[in-house]
Amino acid sequence: MSRSTGKVSTLELIAFAAPAAPLLALSLPVIIFLPPHFAEHLGLPLWAVSAIFLGARVFDLLIDPAIGGLQDRTMHPLGRRKIWLIASAPVLMALLWLVFLGLPPGIDPWLAGFAVFAMYLAYASMMIAHLGWAGELQPTYHGRTQVLGAVQLASAVGQALMLIIAGVVVQGFHGSNADAVSTMGWIIFALIPITTLLAVTFVKDPQTPPQPHLGFRETVKTLAGNKLALRVLAPDLLLGIAQGVSGGLFLFYFQFVLGFENEAQTLLAIYFMAGLLGVPIWWWLARARGKHVALQIALVFASLTTGGILILPAHEFWFAAPAMLAAGLTNGGGVLLTRALMADVVDEDELRTGARRSGLFFGVLLTTSKLGVAAGPITYAILGAVGFVPALGSENSEQALLTLSVLFIAVPIVLYALAALSLRKYPLDEKAQAELHAAIAARHAALADVKEEPSAIAAPSPTTT
Repeated sequence: MSRSTGKVSTLELIAFAAPAAPLLALSLPVIIFLPPHFAEHLGLPLWAVSAIFLGARVFDLLIDPAIGGLQDRTMHPLGRRKIWLIASAPVLMALLWLVFLGLPPGIDPWLAGFAVFAMYLAYASMMIAHLGWAGELQPTYHGRTQVLGAVQLASAVGQALMLIIAGVVVQGFHGSNADAVSTMGWIIFALIPITTLLAVTFVKDPQTPPQPHLGFRETVKTLAGNKLALRVLAPDLLLGIAQGVSGGLFLFYFQFVLGFENEAQTLLAIYFMAGLLGVPIWWWLARARGKHVALQIALVFASLTTGGILILPAHEFWFAAPAMLAAGLTNGGGVLLTRALMADVVDEDELRTGARRSGLFFGVLLTTSKLGVAAGPITYAILGAVGFVPALGSENSEQALLTLSVLFIAVPIVLYALAALSLRKYPLDEKAQAELHAAIAARHAALADVKEEPSAIAAPSPTTT
């Protein structure tokens, strides 16, 4: 069972991280822009929008671990991660075009939901392949942080690009939200094949034998019995819920509560561009203090900056812009650090079981993240119940705006705090991971010696009479 032990060059790191730009760029409009687009442009009722995007997230609960397990069992000359990236890319491109550009106003909610579900399936296949590969590219504690840090930087670039495009289309060219969605769709559509080609051409996929198949029961049992995995999944779920709520309501809050009808996209772009600046900060803190401590600091900082939104004055862009710059520094830090922590958990699982199941564990990590983000569409149903009207220019009641404010600010603050508390006394630090890595390397060396050892049974020597 060979594993990558050599250094990865800067050029290889850039090429490897490249697919994260369109993949994470796609996740942003799916959370922030598509639900309002489905309600405003396609004319779907809020309950249907909530059902479609919540249902798609729940669908992920079943498919992500299954996809991860299937990829772990794949054997191909190109590498088990590469072949899934190559196969998934054109499928995702076709479905992306359909969801962002091909759905007409007045479409039946069932057809719209089917298109979204299919797009999520293709997206999950590419994401799990890329993350599983990231966890195996460099097996050391800080090596994984470096690889996943590059992935997060590429993600932040992709997300910032989407928001810049949205701001330019809406604010610069006075386009509609539908124009912004279609433009983002075309950009992501073009970037997927280019970045995938870079990764599969210039980066090696470490050859690992296919792992044993785990059924649904065995998968649940494996995860339930892995306390370290649960320690990572808990804050990831809480963080996902917080980001799903705040991301899904960002435009509504800044447009309807603070009165930034045309500047909301620009503020959102500032928020995500700040995430690009924040990645090196959290990477440095992870090296200096450990990944779980860096994650706790990021979560506490996120609580404080989210609370600061309460004191922002309405219609004052130059007060809101620096506040979003500060708040955005933590965007992506949580994702980077939970993924880096999970890569170490895979080591612990391998030492106990002898199987390297990166796809399974990252598939489950994506499941909890997506399940958390599903809280965004749930908030739409809550707002619909209190009579909130999402169309720009509409008058909303004080009760509706108060509900929006509580959901957007108070709920994430509580969740960030709980996530930080859940990481107290987390045991798998740099020293513990180095011991795991050494034990795994010793096992691999012992297995290699057994395979190379000549037969202990010597051939009989000729006798003379």
